[in-house]
Amino acid sequence: MTQEAAEPARLDLPPTRKGKATREKLLAAASVAFGQHGYGAVRIADIVAEAGISHGLFYRHFQDKDAILLAVLEQLNDNLRRTSSRALGENDALSLNRLETRNIQFFTDYRRNRLLLRVAREAAAQQDPSSFRRVWLQMRDRFVERAERWIERLVEAGEVPPITDIPMVAEGLCSLTEQLAYVQVGLAQNDPDDAFIERLGKSCGLIWYRTLSGAPE
Repeated sequence: MTQEAAEPARLDLPPTRKGKATREKLLAAASVAFGQHGYGAVRIADIVAEAGISHGLFYRHFQDKDAILLAVLEQLNDNLRRTSSRALGENDALSLNRLETRNIQFFTDYRRNRLLLRVAREAAAQQDPSSFRRVWLQMRDRFVERAERWIERLVEAGEVPPITDIPMVAEGLCSLTEQLAYVQVGLAQNDPDDAFIERLGKSCGLIWYRTLSGAPE
């Protein structure tokens, strides 16, 4: 990927309602196209065909496919930030039931965005540094930082045994959950059903609970 593609220039948004509507249509079409084909295989032709507009209109809004994917992923990042109400367990005591509920919600949200999250991970894994990696790391760092703050509060309140390296424990628990979501939800042939999402959430909730409390249940 070229340096220009790694840090795509943002083209000026046409100052008209029609121009804004066209851009939103392109973003929606790109979400579908990238989800169907993946980062490497998708073409601008796939995006404009899905949007039902011309190549010329595409280039009035975006420099190339990297630029539109970055816009799609930033939009996804913003949506996930808005939907993830408050910090994980910010005011909660350690509870197996709460951990199960929160993990079920995490896997439910992941299922809803699973194709784009898979593309985000694919694009972030490129050898050369890119804006895709920055956006993907922002999404996961927020998850890890919330867990870290929650564990710190539990330790300070004496609700769990002392933990020597809280940041690494938070990283490990979140990485476990994230990888399980990627393999079992992101790479699944079809959307997992609610019963499977519940199994995932309860299993992760139990792992988190036993890790932090040291108790069997």
